[in-house]
Formats: sequence, structure tokens, C-alpha cells
Amino acid sequence: MSVAVPAYFDFLISGFRAGRTGRDVHLGYWDEPPSLATPCSAQEFEAAQARLTDLVIDLAALRAGQRVLDVGCGFGGTLEAAAKWPDMRLVGINVDRRQLDICRSLPQGHNTLSLVTADACALPFRAASFDRVLCVEAMFHFHARETFLREAANVLRGGGRLVLSDILLRKPGEGALIGAADIEARLRPEYGPWPQLWVSVEDIIEAARSAGLRSERVIDVTRQTLPSYRFTAPHAEAGLPLDPSAGSLLRWLHAGGHLTYAIMSFARG
Repeated sequence: MSVAVPAYFDFLISGFRAGRTGRDVHLGYWDEPPSLATPCSAQEFEAAQARLTDLVIDLAALRAGQRVLDVGCGFGGTLEAAAKWPDMRLVGINVDRRQLDICRSLPQGHNTLSLVTADACALPFRAASFDRVLCVEAMFHFHARETFLREAANVLRGGGRLVLSDILLRKPGEGALIGAADIEARLRPEYGPWPQLWVSVEDIIEAARSAGLRSERVIDVTRQTLPSYRFTAPHAEAGLPLDPSAGSLLRWLHAGGHLTYAIMSFARG
């Protein structure tokens, strides 16, 4: 099965090559979230993205000498953070060769780095070959979350840990400004592939349990990531513009309580 690359990565790749964006390609995190009406600079946003990466890394409890897989590795921000420990064997996978090419410029130090073109739902690794699997804001692009969770469980060693962040949407109720079908039609062309939009934290935990993973911790950072749209989808309207872009629609869903941003950790028994 061929896997499409999200259209917004064309813009992100151009921005990185021009020096306008950093290695993190996800939302940011603010301990004290500012108002959506407050302007946001590129420097502020990049610092907030780094804080979210650090949250994932802290939850992973990395140790020197581990073998770590980053699924949907983007431009290498998470791999770079994991390389702070010595003697790490780091592996990044992505369906987009352009993103892997960007990762090739990562400093390796005393670590080894391998980059593999692969589908997250068909990981090309032996069973029980990784101590940690990381997946930052990429799982919603995969063909099926439950398939990826089974693949991650298979490649984890006993006692290993999967740490991920995910964007989870809930359908707006009756009388909403925009219905579920219109939301799907607007989000998927720009942010797709997004096969499973309407998923809950409980759905993820159950799918992980069925895959042989035990839920350790769920951190709801919905409020702390909301200020990201000051940079990714800035506009003066307090609600939803008349003809919203996909970014403005995601902002409306996030601000209106129809979106959960969760960081989750799971252990392999």
C-alpha cells in the first residue's frame, strides 16, 4: 500500500531549507498559555516546540546505550533530543525521503544513526529489537492506529516503552457552525492522510491493550498546545472565519473543546 505525504510538508520542507523553520514539526507547549490574540514570533514557537519534544523525551526515560526508534521522524528534532545520551543506537523512519535527507545532517557524536524509508504500519525490523519507540504527532497520519500499535509492540523488547503524542478529534454536536462531513472534507486535503479523525484517548488505550501494551500515563496538554495557532493559523476572528482554511478549522476545533492533544506512554510486558 502506498502512503501519501501530508501536503503541508511541502511548505515545511521549503521553510527548513530556507532557514525559516527548525527541526521540530509539531505543535508547541506553553506552561502558562498566552491568549490566542497575542502575536507569536517564530523564535517563540520553536522554543515551545522544543518544550513539547522534551516532554516526550522525559516520559520515555531514556538511558545511555539504548536502541531507539522514532516513527515518523520528521526533520529529526526528536532524534536530536534523544542523542543527548551517549552510545545510543538511533533509528528514524519516514515515508518521505526528503525528510530523511534533512535528518542526514544531524550530528551523531558517539551515537549511531540509521534512517529508513518505511511505513509505520509495516515496520521492517525484527521482533524485540528496540528499547524505546517514539512517535510525535504522526500517528493520526497512519493507515490505522491499531495496526501501528501492534507493530510498535512487536518491535519493542520486554519492558520497553512506547511514547507518543496524538491529535484526537470529537464530532461537534447538533447546531455546530460546521458539521463532521465538512470538517473531514476541509482537513484531509491539507493535513491528510488522516484516515481516522474521530478517535478518543480511550480508543487508543484499548487498541494498545489489544496489542499487548500496558498504559502507563496519559498527559492531556490540550490547553498548553492551543497557543500554537497564534503562529500556524493566526487571524483576528475569535471564532471560525466564513471560509476557513484547514489550519483555522483545526484552531476552532482545538479552542472549542472538539480536539484533545495527548501525550501517552505504554509499556511492553
